[in-house]
Amino acid sequence: MRPSVSCFFYNEIIFTNEQAEKSAMTQYLSGLPNAGAYVNQAIRLVMAGVPSDYSAFYFDIRGFSRINRKYGQMQGDGIIRRYGRKLVEFIQKNECVGHLGGDKFVAMIRQERKDAFIAFLSDVVIEIDKDGSPEKLHISATIGEWDIERDEIDPSEIIGRPSLGLSYAKSELGTTVVSVTDAALEKLNQKKTVLGTYRDALENDEFIVYYQPKVDSRGNILVGAEGLVRWMHDGEMVSPGVFIPPLEQNGDILLLDYYVLQRACADIRGWVKAGLEPVVISVNFSRKDLADRHLAENIFNIIEESGIDKSLIEIEVTETVDEEEHGTLTEFINSLCDLGIRTAIDDFGAGYSSLSTLREFRANTLKIDRSFINTDDFSWKDEVILTDIIHMAGELGMDVITEGVEREDQLALVNNAGCHVIQGFFYDRPLPKEEFEKRLMDKQY
Repeated sequence: MRPSVSCFFYNEIIFTNEQAEKSAMTQYLSGLPNAGAYVNQAIRLVMAGVPSDYSAFYFDIRGFSRINRKYGQMQGDGIIRRYGRKLVEFIQKNECVGHLGGDKFVAMIRQERKDAFIAFLSDVVIEIDKDGSPEKLHISATIGEWDIERDEIDPSEIIGRPSLGLSYAKSELGTTVVSVTDAALEKLNQKKTVLGTYRDALENDEFIVYYQPKVDSRGNILVGAEGLVRWMHDGEMVSPGVFIPPLEQNGDILLLDYYVLQRACADIRGWVKAGLEPVVISVNFSRKDLADRHLAENIFNIIEESGIDKSLIEIEVTETVDEEEHGTLTEFINSLCDLGIRTAIDDFGAGYSSLSTLREFRANTLKIDRSFINTDDFSWKDEVILTDIIHMAGELGMDVITEGVEREDQLALVNNAGCHVIQGFFYDRPLPKEEFEKRLMDKQY
């Protein structure tokens, strides 16, 4: 006689709510196995076969809070129950599924059916009652997945490993499926370390501002610089690619951007006091910072309190394709312009750019992204496109800078197209404050 627990998993029986409430092995709402029952069955499956035959899943319903608000909690509970039935209909013998509560589910699927399961989860169709009429609801999932690759596993890994994948998928915009690999785990651990130590690092001044020169190639003269943040932690330099993304994801990037602006203003004040003639320093602000309704005002106050001339600071922002965010960005740039603060559109041409950006934004400077010149062979089309963009920006009264210039042929291309202010390793790398001061003493390259 088979153990009664098996009836929870195979395509045979789903308990009613009343039966589920009486069983310590089921989740009361869906009647599916709870965490304990699921892990027990998953371990049995692994032990009965070959561990590497299986992939473990941890997933939730995308936008379920929105679904709940739209249809109400009672209808939402019904959706969870119907969704659970759909999952049970999909699984086969020697596979299992469980419900951890809310909209979170787990499953053990044979690896040869892994892709089919992911495809299934991308569009589960459920029929619901909407004002007395049937309505089809298409449900997709955000998924963490772990391919079991070894014979010995800790039971906690069956849920724990794919849950890390789900966490990462939910933190990465546009990502719906993450397979847990050693590289993914390392990235998640880096993220946790960054978020756990960031506030203390900020208070301890572990973040340092480096300055990458901007040079006018017509006379090889230093005309500006971009302030770039670096993190010196425990005697080692942490790459911006490690700490910037998690800070942007959780909103803490705003504090760092304010910090960089304050440091740049303080450095400019120090250079003026020392008798050096400063250049315009640009400081990046993340699009995530736009959530602060007082962003423009706070930037203005930081510059004013530093006592430096506002014309020595330029705020760089990156354009966006999101319609709502685009409107907020336009309002932000306009506010800075009204306050007399220079602005620049960064990374123009990276992935997607609309020429309407040139018309709508009251920016002082257009920074052409390195993607325009990041090739070994240029065609006449490259020069035509660059020339037209640079010409239009100039006609609109904007300064133009090309970033990422590293080679002589790249310099020749952008010069021929009409851009002469250059940022990139062709002239200089990002410099610590002390080295940049030497550049200010003699601006000639």
